[in-house]
Formats: sequence, C-alpha cells, structure tokens
Amino acid sequence: MFVKWSIRVAIILIFLVATVLLWDFAKNKIFGSGEPPQPIVTHNITIDQIEAMGKLELVKYKFRDVLEYKVGNSSWYSSGSKVLVIISGEAVGCIDLTKIKKEDIIEDSTKLYIKLPPPELCYSKVNHQESKTYDIETGIFGKFNDKSSKVLEDAYKEAENKIKELALQANILEQTKKNAELILKPTLEQIAKKKVIFKYDLEGVKIEKEIKSLK
Repeated sequence: MFVKWSIRVAIILIFLVATVLLWDFAKNKIFGSGEPPQPIVTHNITIDQIEAMGKLELVKYKFRDVLEYKVGNSSWYSSGSKVLVIISGEAVGCIDLTKIKKEDIIEDSTKLYIKLPPPELCYSKVNHQESKTYDIETGIFGKFNDKSSKVLEDAYKEAENKIKELALQANILEQTKKNAELILKPTLEQIAKKKVIFKYDLEGVKIEKEIKSLK
C-alpha cells in the first residue's frame, strides 16, 4: 500500500514539474521572457598599421553650435528638407616634433636656440557622441529616410568645415606657439641647464661664441 502511494505521489510531482516547465517554455515562446535578447557579438580585429607619432598637441578649442541646415525651396506641396542640430566640436593645435633636425638646434655658452616647426591645426571634428539632432523635416509627406539621412550627413560636414574656419579665426596657431613656450620650455631648460629660446627662423640669431651643432 505504501509503495503504491509513493508511486502516485511521485507521478503527481513529476506531472506538476512537467506542467511548470511546459508553461514556462510556452510563455517565453508566446509572450517573450520580458527581457530584450542579448546581442551576440563577434570581433575579428587585426592591427592594420602602426605609425610613429611625433605631433605634440598643445591646445584644444571646444565649440558649441546650433546649426539649422536647409535644402530645397518651400512650396505649397513641400517645405524642402531641414535639420536642426546642436553641434559639439573641437579643434586641436599641435607641433610636429619629428620635423626638428640637428641643424635646427644651436647653442652658445648660456642659451639654447631651437627652431620649431610651424604650428599646425592637427584636426578639427564634430563630437558625434555629444551632438544632438533636435528636428528633421523633409516636407509635408516626409519621414526619416535616405534623403533626410543625407541631409543630416551634409549638415555635419558643414559643421566640421565651420569649426576649422572658426579655430583659425580664433588664432589657434598663435595659441599653439604660446603653449609651446609654457609647456616645453621649462622641461628643456631643466634638461639643458641653459635658457631655451624657441625660434621659427634662426636667421639673424646672435650668439656669444662660434655656433656648434648640438649632437
């Protein structure tokens, strides 16, 4: 009697467990698990190129712009295309130290003259992570499509060109020169134990004794 009762209890338990598992399986299939599916990501990265970097970044300008970009004319059936974007961008001034040659460094008894390469605008770009698109219009029948995507892309290109233009107008190259004095000069003077003078042209440099190249 006890054996039969035990078998019945076991069968009931197995039935209940199977019912719960079946319900859970059906719920996930029909209603979903309630959690978004986890992406499966596979990387196959290789080093494509290694470059020697000698450009010393000395100043960074950050920009903020509210850009309204329109394409096409308005009419009774279309308002053209327009995007409104809050642009965040930056421009960096640098000096390429790899361009300094041995003959660009001369010294006398108390001073060290270094001919620096001309300052450069290393890059100017839009920071897409910090920029925001607030409005896109592509006419009364328009929705976000390939055309509006192209307009948005063109708007970002326009913003990048404007950032470069404004950085040059704001004397980023001159500020790069000043920062070279502030950042590089103290370190080099500590190493050379002499007064360091930066020049962008060594013509007319007067020294106290015969010039000798710094090896």
